[in-house]
Amino acid sequence: MRVGFVGCGTMGEHMARNIVGKGHELAVYDIDVEPLRRLQEDGASIRQRPADVASGSEITVLMVVNDRQVRDVIAGENGLLEELPPGGIVVVMSTVTPGVCVEMAEVVRAAGGDLMEAPVVLSQPAAVAGELGIYLGGAPETCEKAMPVLRCMGKNIIRMGDVGQAMAMKLCHNMMTATIAQGVSEMIALGTKAGLDFDDMETAVSYGGGRNFFLDSKAPTIRARDFAARFSLANMNKDMGLTLVFADSLGVSMPAGAATKQAASMGMAAGMGEEDFSALVKVAEKASNV
Repeated sequence: MRVGFVGCGTMGEHMARNIVGKGHELAVYDIDVEPLRRLQEDGASIRQRPADVASGSEITVLMVVNDRQVRDVIAGENGLLEELPPGGIVVVMSTVTPGVCVEMAEVVRAAGGDLMEAPVVLSQPAAVAGELGIYLGGAPETCEKAMPVLRCMGKNIIRMGDVGQAMAMKLCHNMMTATIAQGVSEMIALGTKAGLDFDDMETAVSYGGGRNFFLDSKAPTIRARDFAARFSLANMNKDMGLTLVFADSLGVSMPAGAATKQAASMGMAAGMGEEDFSALVKVAEKASNV
């Protein structure tokens, strides 16, 4: 298939590489030229504008940062709509608000194309391996057309419903992931201050109902005090903010989510934004003088 990809950052570069590596014709754009050059070496073609990426592409993937960028890339100056071919499909894989996807779907359909969402779960190692989890929101036939491209990037793929539903699920997922991470961080701070050994705590948790994917996967890097970003605290902080606004719009109370967002904000204020979101451990330790 002829595929376009806009947003080749921490996750997007690896996702795009898996698309071209599976034999699809790929055009790429990002404001940072370095990942584009690396992708060019793998067989991708560099374009100068999002509009140029859409031109001739059957599927155009967006992996940008926020609502504003989604709107700008699709409908702004030099945006996809300037060159989107009839029947072209836009796939929003960023984590943004459900409402912006619904809004942009209407705009894209009015221009003769279609839009679906496909936000991803898991972090950079899964992006490299092409084993992301992907939630789909959109018309069944649109999701099916995009499936050959999505299967290049993900292993576990589930359609949640129409546009808006997949992004709602992604916010639910990241809220749960973040609150688990915060709980683990507080547990580590408490146990450490009580004189417990980290390795013993990890083993003891694995014996009970508190066992969780976050501690299982992050224990080696936390033990090594390696907080290089696989999924940054800044991105988690952003996602928690989106989730709380979304929850408020539905009248849903989220006290644990709000506390976790506050901890993430404390980490941001301490300059940890570019570190992995497991840096919540450092926030908990600092708050308790560990």
